[in-house]
Amino acid sequence: MATLDEKARILAVEDDPHIQILLSYLLQSRYDLVLVASAADALRVASDQRFDLFLLDINLQEDATGVDVLNALRRMPRYRATPAIACTAYAMHGDHERFIKQGFLGYVGKPFSREGLLRAVAEALTVPSERHSLPALSLSAEPLHSVAA
Repeated sequence: MATLDEKARILAVEDDPHIQILLSYLLQSRYDLVLVASAADALRVASDQRFDLFLLDINLQEDATGVDVLNALRRMPRYRATPAIACTAYAMHGDHERFIKQGFLGYVGKPFSREGLLRAVAEALTVPSERHSLPALSLSAEPLHSVAA
């Protein structure tokens, strides 16, 4: 976890170039952001570097999903308790709970607002690490997906 004088390191996996630009614009000044477009790149970068948070697109345009990426990251000992946020256009009833059960700390629905994304990231980075892997954890009384614009 980043110290007070360091920026938290975020690995974002997003295959849409427009969302990549938006994430970079919204997060780069506050966090040390590494953006990749594929599951393979995410796993390669994660094995070489250390991250405090994962922001994972669920519907990647390849065989792997954001859930697959999270499962692979969780097999790496250093990432067993690293918080992860699903970033997805899935906004059906029950999706929030499904992502929590799959190991995410929360999720941000697309399209998302600047405030919603920043709040979700800040909340995820402040949750005690021993709570990151609890299956029924919710970051706040208000589900993360409801903060989307």
